[in-house]
Amino acid sequence: MPELPEVETLRSGLAARIGGLRITAIELRDRKIFGGTDGAIKHDVVDHQISRVGRRGKVLILFLRGSASGAGESGSLLIHPKMTGQLVLTCDGATVFAGGHPTPSMLRRMPNATTRAVFRLGPACRLYYNDSRRFGWIRPAGPDPCRTDPFLARLGPEPLDADFTPGSLLQALARHPRAPVKAVLLDQTAVAGIGNIYADESLYRARIHPARPAGGLSDAEALRLHAAIQEILRAAVGSGGTSFASYVNEARGRPGYLGQAHVFRRQGQPCQACGTPIVRTTVAGRATNLCPHCQQR
Repeated sequence: MPELPEVETLRSGLAARIGGLRITAIELRDRKIFGGTDGAIKHDVVDHQISRVGRRGKVLILFLRGSASGAGESGSLLIHPKMTGQLVLTCDGATVFAGGHPTPSMLRRMPNATTRAVFRLGPACRLYYNDSRRFGWIRPAGPDPCRTDPFLARLGPEPLDADFTPGSLLQALARHPRAPVKAVLLDQTAVAGIGNIYADESLYRARIHPARPAGGLSDAEALRLHAAIQEILRAAVGSGGTSFASYVNEARGRPGYLGQAHVFRRQGQPCQACGTPIVRTTVAGRATNLCPHCQQR
């Protein structure tokens, strides 16, 4: 599933291209992925201008401004791409941005068999939401969705924001003292946006075994883990996210963070610090990569 760096890459790529455009029509090809009513589409989304593109955790936020709202924002549209969501923007029939699950049809003529929604933006542009496995969702929300939307309101702090501190991380770990530390990092109510890849990479950087009980970490270890999370995520955002079998960023045209990974998908290869082979195991029900020497339990 795309994590914070991948969704942030989608956000920045779209923000540079669709900010200021007006949603003139929406074609819903699959009602399953839409969490609103037809009335909400017509009243809260269609004929609204995209004022900016935001992100909360792994969710994209299109902030909207209606013609009657003056300078203020009237609402928002939430897009959660989940595992196989894909966004393709075309203008005058040519693809100008594509990010998400790289099905072979990504850059073919749109729409295709996986297209679930089409947003007409102004006279010439179309934003296609494709999702082969239909896990993602789209729904309208208010002008302050991070406070009012039930899903977003439950999310923990953004790991690259000022309110994510070593103290807040320690508090999150203390709330689940017997849970594996990796399970806490994957809990979106503890920290927003971290998934399997960056949990493994951060724990490796901090030299902490993923299965250790969260309540057993010392203050010094929590401080190392906090720093590792921010370093790993900043590097991944700077690289345009991780490109692999379920995510690609066509705007960048390069492999992203995957080439910098220390443990992710490196099982059997030597640890870059000590030479011990990286092992693959299961922690908290998730496939987990680690160095058994550098991350002793």
